[in-house]
Order: sequence, then structure tokens, then C-alpha cells
Amino acid sequence: MKSYMGLVNKYLSAHKKKTRLTVIGVAISVALITGIFSMLDVFLRFEKIQVIHDYGNYHLFIKDASTREIQAINGRLDVEEVGRWIPLGKGKLNGNECELGALDENIMDNFNIRVIAGRYPKAQNEIILEQWVVESQYPNLKVNDAVKISLPGNAEKEFIVSGICSDLGKTKAAAVPGVFLSIEGAAEVKPEAEVFCIVLFKRGVKILNAEKEIKNTLKIADDRIQLNERLLAVIGQSGNNHVIELYATGAVLFLLVLIAGVLMIYNTFNISVMERVRQFGLLRCIGASQAQIKNLVKREGLYIALKALPYGVLAGMFITFICSAILKFYNDSLFKDVQLFTISTIGIGAGVAIGFLTVFLASFLPAKKAARVSPVNAVTGSNDIKIKKRYKWGILTHLQHVDIALGINNAVMRKKTFILMTCSIAISIIMFFGFQVFIDFMHTCMKTTKPYTPDISLSSEQGIGKDIYERLLDIKGVKRVYGRMFAYVDATFDATRLTDTYKKSMKDITVNDDGLFIPPEKSWLISYDRNQLNWSKSDLIEGTLDEDEINAQNGIIAVVMHLRNNISTETVNWQLGEKVYIDTPTGRKELKVVAILRTVPFSSRELALTTFITTEKLFTELTGQSTFKAINIQLNRKDQEQTVQAIKKVAGERITFHDERQMHKEIDQAFFTIAVFVYGFVAVIALISILNIINTMNTSVALKTRYFGIMRAIGMTGDQLDKMVLAEAAAYTLTGCITGCILGISLQRVLITYRLSSFHIVWKLPFVQIILVLIITVLIAVLSVISPLKRIKAVGISEVINSL
Repeated sequence: MKSYMGLVNKYLSAHKKKTRLTVIGVAISVALITGIFSMLDVFLRFEKIQVIHDYGNYHLFIKDASTREIQAINGRLDVEEVGRWIPLGKGKLNGNECELGALDENIMDNFNIRVIAGRYPKAQNEIILEQWVVESQYPNLKVNDAVKISLPGNAEKEFIVSGICSDLGKTKAAAVPGVFLSIEGAAEVKPEAEVFCIVLFKRGVKILNAEKEIKNTLKIADDRIQLNERLLAVIGQSGNNHVIELYATGAVLFLLVLIAGVLMIYNTFNISVMERVRQFGLLRCIGASQAQIKNLVKREGLYIALKALPYGVLAGMFITFICSAILKFYNDSLFKDVQLFTISTIGIGAGVAIGFLTVFLASFLPAKKAARVSPVNAVTGSNDIKIKKRYKWGILTHLQHVDIALGINNAVMRKKTFILMTCSIAISIIMFFGFQVFIDFMHTCMKTTKPYTPDISLSSEQGIGKDIYERLLDIKGVKRVYGRMFAYVDATFDATRLTDTYKKSMKDITVNDDGLFIPPEKSWLISYDRNQLNWSKSDLIEGTLDEDEINAQNGIIAVVMHLRNNISTETVNWQLGEKVYIDTPTGRKELKVVAILRTVPFSSRELALTTFITTEKLFTELTGQSTFKAINIQLNRKDQEQTVQAIKKVAGERITFHDERQMHKEIDQAFFTIAVFVYGFVAVIALISILNIINTMNTSVALKTRYFGIMRAIGMTGDQLDKMVLAEAAAYTLTGCITGCILGISLQRVLITYRLSSFHIVWKLPFVQIILVLIITVLIAVLSVISPLKRIKAVGISEVINSL
């Protein structure tokens, strides 16, 4: 045994360089698995913090909850926290419109209502206000000062400001401040107010099962319970069909990561063993048995795994650390409690487990083949050089020079190695195209600042005239001004276009003999100018957004997804050319659907059947309105506060001023949280793919050192050797590229068209990506063989031939 272990050690020592290449290949694969799964784990932690900040830290709420129901839920062992939210409707704070409500003190922090001065309201006559309200509307107001609030029903009452809380971006953008009373105060102001029971479950609870149990036990109707779908999606407990589609898409892509990691490790280890069968035969010549050769290969696999795993795990964790650091420094106020260096046990566990398991499995077949090598073949070297028969490959020499033909022959003569090399390159490209789906989803479906996103908005139910529009354009510091007109109209069309979900929700829809239905709700009609139509092209599913063409065709633009009860809903299955009939002051008008948009960047205040867009000219013809209901303003970066004051002066008191900068900043932060990791996934895959190609080509060339020496001995020049090796690399690379692009694009299309169909993402053939992949892959493959070729040509021919 001692002599056998000495043999193993001498063998590994003699082939340290070749073993090092295999170690690098395995480490790269482990880094891919560790990096991707660590990033996913850490991303979910960051995203949970972001979702809680944006939507609140609760799992569900129950409408119109009774005291008995609240007590019963609070007594459950699986519930961590229960609180009450009482909306009180619109009121007036010292004459200005506000939104009144009350929360239990124990759940105020769950909704990011944090007191920065004073304390939470406790008495019946106490309230807290947002900081921006105090600063912009009541600069002299302090804690413990009194204010007058006009309550629903026009009753006026004096309240004491017990505290000032941090700003809420949505209320600030709406220009309607939130005023929070105590629960006792809410009961005094509006005893009949609807009470919402807010529920947060303990960690590890299966929330959907708990929800069903609460429904059944307390006999609560389905429409009284609403889930915090965004939070449930992050923690993997959502039953929403859209979220399940995302889960399925993610599962497919991360399964690809596992397959890629396994294939890369197996390919690297297999090449390493297969190219050294002569050395195993020589070991047989000096007395090693087949069992010893098998154990030698397996022990080599164990040695490689132990050497490669630490490097791979560290590299994967370093990538995750970079993403975490970017987010922490970008938004320290939100992620200040997150550790700078976050360790993911899931990522490390996946990397170590897959690495060990794959190397262990990868060593079996090569070990068997190595053990079967004949000592005679090993000594004569007949296993090293195989030229296929003339009738099969001789045609290559008629089409190409002999050196290029030999290179192609070297690539394909060992089918298993050729397939593994091709698959190793192809799987990297497939992953790249597959993960692009997340980028398309992120840019299409997530709210973020777009070219049309305003900093300031002005609104008025009475309308804003063109004179104010012109004056706003002349204000110094204003970058862009654009307006919209809104109206609610009675619109009808072919009743078969209504979705089953909408029909079911509305129950009774009357359909006339002509196939048109009597609209149960009004539709929301919006006007767009030429710039807004151009900006909307990013959400265009099909059709045209040319203003002149829309006017010429009496056209209208149909919007697929719009908000109903704060849920993005599809109520109509639109098709181009569909006829829409709108009732106007001068009679019913017929319009034609000339374009279909996925969504619009704002929502209707009222519950609407669907959303339509048309030009300003057609809007005025249909409604008779010519004044803007909303004007959006974009500011230059410098001296914004001076510009804001000038805008307020032009707007006057009649027009409502909306400062949307904080809200859009919060939206951008949410988008950036996801973007860092999504782009991180793609960057890791691209980097690992490049390193994998480099290492695979290096390994392939380095392990054929003796073969290249023999070719030089029989007269092959250095230039011919270069061409032969480049031809071999090109054969692997081009085959892998073509295969990867075809399968990757097919996967991308399937995921977008079928798995994410409900999001209406428009798939287009990624020409730019295809060209970049082809250029980069071929370039990397060529560059990767230059260094090992130089080393081979620098060594003497006799030394190469006699080397093991």
C-alpha cells in the first residue's frame, strides 16, 4: 500500500502542470454554481427588504374585521403580529386636502411610518404628520401645536400634533398628505368605519395553508382577504399565476446552471484523463493492476476536487460580495443593517455538493477506460494518434490544406471529447440567452424612470389651459413639458373580446343582437402628443404609433394591462383592426384599433373597463375637451428648488402640485436592487463562459503535447502547427456557437412566449447578441491557444516526444 501511494504521489507530482489546468477548470465550474446560487440567495434577502419598504411587512389583511375575528387570529400560534388599519377617507388639514387613517402603534413600523420627532398618537385628539407636509405647507408648525381638521361629514375638530414621521413617496407624489390618528381617535371620529386586520405570520409558516384555515375556521368570504402578493413572491409562497410563471422560468434557468456546472467539470476531467492513456499504460508496464489504475484516477479526482473547491467557492462568494457592496453603498439608508460581506450557505453548499458529486461521477468512465489501456498500445503510442479512414475524411484534404484538415480531424476523431467540448461551449451560450429573459422582463414589466418620467406634475379637475402650458415652457430650469387630457367614456366593441375573468367578475353583461355589449363600466380615454406616442414604442405589442396615421384612420390605441383594485388585470383580448364604438356628445363614433400597448405608466382613479389612448385632435373631437387634466414637467439637474418655486407660482392655488421626485427615486432604488443581481447573473455567466473556453482550449492543447511533438518530428512546420490547432479550436468553437445560439434563442423564445405570456413581453430575434456571441467566442478561442502553442514550440522535439 505504501509503495502504491508513493506511485500516486509521484504520478501527481510529474503531471502537476496538467493537473493544475484540470483544477482551474473544476474551480471555474464551482465558481459558476456558487456565484449564481449565492447571488440568488442574497438577492432574495435584499429584495425582501425592498418589498417591505415599498409595500409593507405583512402577509395578508382582512377587510371589515370584527373584534371576535381579530382576537381569534391574534390567538393563533403561527401568527407573529396582528394590528388594525382604519381608513377614514378624505379630510382637510387647515383647509388643504388630506387622507385620514389610523394604525395600531405596534404595526406602524411595518408600513415604514417612523416617527422622527415627538411620539406616536395615543390620545383621541392626537395625530402625526409627514415631514414634507410640515416643511412645505406649515413651516412654523411644531410638535404639540394644534391644527384643525375637517373630518368626513364636514365636522371640524382640533387635534394636537404629537409627532412628525418620515415622508411616504406615494402620498408626496399625490400631493395628498397622510394624517395618522390613534385607534381611539378613529373610533371617536368615525365609529362605523371599516376595520382592516393586518396579519404577519411567523417564519416558516405555510401562509396559503394558514389563509385557508382562517377562512374555514372563521367563515370568512374570499373577497374579504387580500394577500401581500409581492412579499409572498419574494419568500416563495405565492399562489399567483404570474408569480408561478416567474418561478417556473427561474427554475428552468437555474437547472441550466447546474447542468452547465456538471458538464464543465466532467468535460475538463474527461479530457485530462483521456489524453493521458499512454501514461496509464506505462504504469501497467511497471506492475500496476487495473484496480490500482482505477483507484489512481479516482484519487486524482478527489485531489482535484479538494484543490479546486476552495478557489471556486471563494470566487463565487467574491462575486456576490461585489453585488452586495454595490447595493449597500448605493442605498445605505435602506440596506444599512445588511452585512457588507454576506455569506450564503445555500451557494456554498450547492458549489461544494455539486463539485464533489460531479468529480466523483466524472472519474468513473475515464477510470475504466484508463484501466483497460494495453501496455503494448501505451509503449507504441498507437492510442495517441488516430487518423480516420480516407473514405470518410479524405475529402477534407481536397477542400482544405492538409494542416487544416488534420485540425478538423483531431477535433472530431474522438466523438465523446468533441461532443463534450461542443456542449461545454454551447451550454454557456444557452445560459447567456436564457438569462436575458430576466433582463427583458425587468425592463418591460418593472416600474422605473423612463424618458417620459416627470419630476413634477400639475393636475386640475377643471382643466389646465394652454396659456399655463406655454408659460411653463419659458421657466428657467425646465427641461421638458408635456400634457394629457383624460375622460371616462361609454365604449363598446365585440363582446367576444372580453376575457372570461372579467365576464365572471361582472356576472351579468347584456349583449345586443349586433354582438356589441352594453358597457357595465366606463372606459378610460387618454390623449397623447407626438412625443408621448414615440416614448410608448417600448411598450408596443403590435401596430403603429404614428400620430398622422392615427388621425387619418380615425384610430385608437388599446391598452392590454391596466390596474383594477391595484392589481394589473387583462379585461380584453385585443386584436388589430377591432372596431370600438364610443358615445360622444354628438352621437356614437366608430374608431379602429391601430395599435396595442402592453401598459401605461399611470393608473385610473376610477374603476374602468379598459384603457384607450388617442391623439389630442381625436380626443377633442370625441369629448369636446381641449384643456389638459395633467401636465408633466421634467427638470434640469441644477437649481431644481428654484425651478420648483417658479412652477408653483405659475400654477397658483387652483392647480394641484405633485412632487414625484422622491417616489421615482424609491422606484429606481427598487429597480436597481433587482438590476444589480440580474445583470450580475448575466455577467457571471459571460465571465465564466469566457474562462471555461480559455481553460478548455488550454487543457486540450497542453494534453496533446506529445502528439504535436510527433507531428513536428515528421516535418510539420510551426505555421502548419498553428493552423492545425486553430482549425481544431475553430471546429469546437463554431459548432458550440451555432448549437448554443440555436438552442439558446429557442429557449429564450419559449420562455417569453409561453412561460411569461401573461406579461405580454414582445420577443424579437436578438441579432446584436448573436453577433457579439459569435465574435467574442471565436476571438477567445483563438487567443486561448496562442500561449500553449508558444510553450510547445519552445520545447525541443525530442524532449516533447519522450515526455510523459
